Amino acid sequence: MFKKSLVLFGLFFATHVSAQTDYPNKPIRLVLGFPAGGSGDFVGRTVAEEMSKSLGQPIVIDNKPGAGTNIASELVARAPADGYTLLLGGSFSHSVNPALFAKMPVDVAKDFTPIGKVATLPTIFAVPSTLPVSNLQEFIAYARREGNKVNFASSGIGSPGHIAGGYFNKQADLQMTHVPYKGASESVRALVAGEVQLIITSPPSVMSFVKQGRVKALALTTAKASPIVPGVPGAEEAGLKNFNLDGWYALYGPANLPLTITNKLHQALNAALAQPAIKEKLEGQGAQPDASASVEQFVRFGIEDRARNATIVRDSGARVE
Repeated sequence: MFKKSLVLFGLFFATHVSAQTDYPNKPIRLVLGFPAGGSGDFVGRTVAEEMSKSLGQPIVIDNKPGAGTNIASELVARAPADGYTLLLGGSFSHSVNPALFAKMPVDVAKDFTPIGKVATLPTIFAVPSTLPVSNLQEFIAYARREGNKVNFASSGIGSPGHIAGGYFNKQADLQMTHVPYKGASESVRALVAGEVQLIITSPPSVMSFVKQGRVKALALTTAKASPIVPGVPGAEEAGLKNFNLDGWYALYGPANLPLTITNKLHQALNAALAQPAIKEKLEGQGAQPDASASVEQFVRFGIEDRARNATIVRDSGARVE
């Protein structure tokens, strides 16, 4: 019996090791927590297509929007840890949501294997062209005079724009009123129409209106300026000290993903991000490729960013019960 058990264990171990060595030998599913057509969907599809070339297997996109991306996160967290179900998560799913939602379906610190960062996305302070301000300091002075009569738009309660606007209220001692809309396009239309006085959103959402002269771009929400949004100062340069908000995308697998598979995916991801054509595509959508130097470095970054965003979400006053 002992010999038989030893043989069976040996067969299991050999099969397990072989499965990791041969990985991947079938298509991989990449789950996205947002609908097709948006910037996150574009980032996921662009990187997946390039990664599939080095991995030798197609990466199939599976859009699972809803619950602030928590539906997608839970699906991947409950999947087998074999490398064939991955998540395009990021600051929204792994840093903001744990502080924003009173009840989470997953434990982001325990239920995932971090693989690597994909891209960073600055957001932008923008106002209607008719508003009598020309820079961020003038807007702050205007908003202090007008108090809660100043409205800021977002794409929904708990969205990055909501959290950034609430945090802006706190940092700049303002009393702006939050007006949530159903999606980014509706909130930008409200800004252009002058229904609200401010929006904090991704550059691709508003830069076409800036070029048309219908919207003014005052500053980025990141401390420093970004080469992908030329001509727009960072928050620090615009006079808003200690303000540094950005969004980021990253790749995750379920918890306990084997190290050999994790490393192979990390290397394929970084190889994709190093391609000039991928860099050009991502920057065209307002995303800056931002590869992690190592899996360990990305793990450390995730812990630090989660702690930072807990404070930001608390100060914003945003909460989803």
